[in-house]
Amino acid sequence: MNDFAEGDGAQSWGALPCPRCGELLAANQDWCLRCGDPARTVIAAAPRWRRPLLALGALVVLALGVLTAAFISLTDDDPPPPRTITSTITTQPGDALPPGVTPVPAPAPAAPPVATTPPATTTPPVTTAPLIPQTAPAGK
Repeated sequence: MNDFAEGDGAQSWGALPCPRCGELLAANQDWCLRCGDPARTVIAAAPRWRRPLLALGALVVLALGVLTAAFISLTDDDPPPPRTITSTITTQPGDALPPGVTPVPAPAPAAPPVATTPPATTTPPVTTAPLIPQTAPAGK
């Protein structure tokens, strides 16, 4: 180990040990060169950490509320359609209909079915070419 005498700006080794690893530090050394721990420097904690956390928590709660409202509005079933009550009322010809009753139009008379006959198929006449007799060549 090197121990320098104090005076005239010379450094004195071993003035203070590192709080983490025990390495001897120079008198003007703020950080340990062996482990990197601060020797004389105090790192202050963030004094206002609660407000950012509270703001972040409020933002998360607000986002969850918006997502829940969107989910409910997208998955909410439509109300059932209004009930239509249908009843049959038989009246005599010429009687007046009760209020709020609309008559059903009478069905159009069915047209009698038209019988269709399939078209007759005709086969074209077959024509044959006249046969020409073949003659054998002379001399054979």
